[in-house]
Amino acid sequence: MDHTGERGSRVRLYLAIAAIVVVGLLILYVLGVFGGGPRQLSAKKLRCVVSQQVTPFGDKVLYYDGTTLFCLNSNGTEQWKYALGAGARFAASDTSVAAWIGAHLHILDQNGHATYNDRLSDPIQYAKPGRQYVAVVIGDSFSPTLLIKDMGGLAVDSETVAYSDKMILDMGFFENDNYLWTTALDVYGVAPLTVMNVYQVGAMNTGEVDLGEEIPYAVLYSNTKLNVINTRESNLYDYRGTPDPLSKQLVYGWRLIDSVTGGGDALMLFAPELQTADTQQITELRVLTGGRRDSRYTLPDTCVGAGLRGNSLFAFSSDSLFKAELNAQRFSAAKLPIPDPVTGYIGRLTNGVALVNAGQEVYAVTLP
Repeated sequence: MDHTGERGSRVRLYLAIAAIVVVGLLILYVLGVFGGGPRQLSAKKLRCVVSQQVTPFGDKVLYYDGTTLFCLNSNGTEQWKYALGAGARFAASDTSVAAWIGAHLHILDQNGHATYNDRLSDPIQYAKPGRQYVAVVIGDSFSPTLLIKDMGGLAVDSETVAYSDKMILDMGFFENDNYLWTTALDVYGVAPLTVMNVYQVGAMNTGEVDLGEEIPYAVLYSNTKLNVINTRESNLYDYRGTPDPLSKQLVYGWRLIDSVTGGGDALMLFAPELQTADTQQITELRVLTGGRRDSRYTLPDTCVGAGLRGNSLFAFSSDSLFKAELNAQRFSAAKLPIPDPVTGYIGRLTNGVALVNAGQEVYAVTLP
């Protein structure tokens, strides 16, 4: 009797069964049964409403109910709250918050602890927090004073002369908060004239740039360059304010709606200007990258908002999520698990969660 042949058959049978089991386990892993593989599209209704200044805060969400500032995680669990009183405004970076009422300034860390809470000498127009410092514009709208404070409220810098007869439009820290840019409008000129100032924090002004009549609405820092974007074009400047003469990209008719910055060239997402008015109805997208990429995309349906995540883009219609890699030829689509039509896109968190609203209700959507 040939027992060797029987043993060989059994071994082959066992190996075949083992292979089937391994393949089955791999399929279950990819489907996410064991917590691995691609994330599933999901949506969590948050307790805030869209009119409460809902704001991304790193991987968390801020909102202000008229008296108190609340911080939620992306699952909707309250992380902290801070009493501000009525009439407050606030701005957030990924790690800190600046809030103000009149001349009173509050600086909060990422855990909601006040590192500074006091009155300044003049009413606050607005403030912008970074990682190490907070920039504050105080005084009259015309000829204001720019203050820079550290997180403990200690005065680091101030500037008044550069903004005589000007209105500060915007500002932001860059290069690990070692530098600050501001844009200002000369309000008494025959024609509108915009100036960008670049400061080394705690030291001297490193550059002043005449930006001409076109008013910039966004400045992005990436790959050691400042991308200055107005309604006509995008231009690059170094940290001293020296322009790159070969960097001009025409963006007339398009509006910046999202960006990704870091060590490489800024990745910039645009939508048609006329489709980004009060009610967003976006059908086209355009992606620019440092003069090397200029890609156009036609969306499968009218969308209320769009954004970038890594090397892909996504967009929300009233009932679907559309997603595509930047070099892809087509979008994938998935139905949103939200009972009512989505009417707006608020922004994205750093953990791959997007905030949308359906009427007044706010949802945290986990992007797959």
